[in-house]
Amino acid sequence: MGYFEDFSPDEDAIALNKAFKKRGTDEKAIIWILGHGNVDQSKQIKLAYQEIYLEDRNKKLKSEIS
Repeated sequence: MGYFEDFSPDEDAIALNKAFKKRGTDEKAIIWILGHGNVDQSKQIKLAYQEIYLEDRNKKLKSEIS
């Protein structure tokens, strides 16, 4: 996948958190956020999520979709 010029890991981390907090979890939003970037962007989102929410994104993701 390509690199988006306006990519912001902080904004994506915040959007991901909002998707987690929606009633029933917004799986479409999660897939869009994590599926439209490249591996480097995914790592940046993971780090941003950790810094903003002091929580591991992967653990949170696993708890939300399982």
